[in-house]
Amino acid sequence: MEFVKLVGPFGVFFIMFALGLNLSIKRFLRVFSRPKNFIVGILCQTLVLPIIGLIVISYLQMDKEFQIGVFLLLIMPSAAMSNYATKIADGNVPLSICLTSVCALVSFITVPLYLNFFSIFLYDESFNLKLFTFSLKTFLFITLPVFIGIFIREKFSKFVKKYVFTLDRIAFVLFLIIVFIAIYTEKNNLISYFDDVGVVMSLILVLVFTSSFIITQIFIDDIQTKRAIRIEAILQNGAMGFVVGALIFTEIQYLVPITIYALLQYCFLLFYLGNMKLKK
Repeated sequence: MEFVKLVGPFGVFFIMFALGLNLSIKRFLRVFSRPKNFIVGILCQTLVLPIIGLIVISYLQMDKEFQIGVFLLLIMPSAAMSNYATKIADGNVPLSICLTSVCALVSFITVPLYLNFFSIFLYDESFNLKLFTFSLKTFLFITLPVFIGIFIREKFSKFVKKYVFTLDRIAFVLFLIIVFIAIYTEKNNLISYFDDVGVVMSLILVLVFTSSFIITQIFIDDIQTKRAIRIEAILQNGAMGFVVGALIFTEIQYLVPITIYALLQYCFLLFYLGNMKLKK
């Protein structure tokens, strides 16, 4: 846990910086030429997922610590790897990048507000979350590096295009390091944790995919955009969830649902991508 607290924020800073390098202003403007796709995607990420979390928390019996972990996971922005996964799936990559970036950019507002809502109206106990201080920390480690990445891409486009793939892979490795060290420190308890919330997190994963599938089937026309929004919904930013959770809580139990979901989401993604390849 101490490793996540000390090193995690800097790892997330680099991950979000690498994300910003993938977003050009032209791409951003092109996405907004068809605003319906963006609106559907952003609502899935910032509204539908937290609602799923609230429903699961309300109807399934779980310890309070696990309830907080579930909700914390579902108010995170999508993972930066969703952009790469969308590319593999032949999806709408510019839309995927914009959704990930915008969710990350506004997370210094949405995450503290959602957590305050949870603590006041659902948890019946305050997290002692100082809204301004926490928002400032979130901005510095999550939002600011995205802005820096966008700026550097615009100023040094040739250099960025040459090395962006390498930087993306480094960002992915950092994510794995953060997750696996957190898992390793609790390896003796991992099986019991999976017994506690493994079924719940599997259910959440199915609910997230089913909801995004139905919404995109109803409101989106082209298959590339459907794939992008579905992948954005599936892949949650586990690294950011670890860091935010470590900044607020001291007990590892709060982070258990994030750990389990981080493992399950990539297994589910491989199945989803493999199924598409078989259909082709």
